[in-house]
Amino acid sequence: MDELQVVLNALRTQISIARALKARDSHLTIDLSNVDDGRANFERNVGPSGLPSSTVLNTAKKRAQEVVDRLTKGNQEAWTTWTRQSLSNLPLARIAMLLEPETEEQATSRHAELVRIARSKPSKDAITTFATVHDGLWELLHDTEDPPEALASLLERLRTQPDLTLRDVTDEEIALIRKHGMDAHISLKRKGS
Repeated sequence: MDELQVVLNALRTQISIARALKARDSHLTIDLSNVDDGRANFERNVGPSGLPSSTVLNTAKKRAQEVVDRLTKGNQEAWTTWTRQSLSNLPLARIAMLLEPETEEQATSRHAELVRIARSKPSKDAITTFATVHDGLWELLHDTEDPPEALASLLERLRTQPDLTLRDVTDEEIALIRKHGMDAHISLKRKGS
C-alpha cells in the first residue's frame, strides 16, 4: 500500500506541474485525459472487507506508474517547448544597449539564470521562478532600443575577441561606439603593461 501511495503522490505532482505549465501557456498540449486509468478497475476489485488484494494493489501501482511516466514525458516536452519559446522571444541584443553597467550585469545574470532553470526538470517552483526571472528581464529590456546591426556585430566581436588591438577597430567603428554612448563601457589596455 505504501508503494502505491508513493506512485499516487508522484502522479499528483505531475498533474500539478501540467496545470502550472498550462496556466502559463494555454497552447501547450499536455494530455491529462488518462490520469484516472485503472481507478475504476481498482475500486471494482476491492474485496468485501474494503481492502484490496496484493494482485489488485500491484495492478493499480503498475497502471498508475504508467500514467506518471506518460505525464512526466509530456510535462518535460511542454517545459522544453515553453522555455525555448520564452527565451527566443526575449530581445537579448538589447542587453548591449543598457547604459548602466549594473543594469547590463543584472540582465546578463538573469539571462544566465533562465538558461540554467530551463535545463532543469520541470517543477512548480521552477515554472514560477522561470516566469518571474523572465518577466524581470523583459522589464529591463522592453524600453531599450535594438542596437544597429553594425554595433551589435562590433560589440560581439569585442566580447569574443578580448585581445583586439586598436588597429583592429576602424575609425568608423569607434565613431559608432561613441554615437550610441557605448564608449564609457569599453576600456583600452596597453599591451605589455
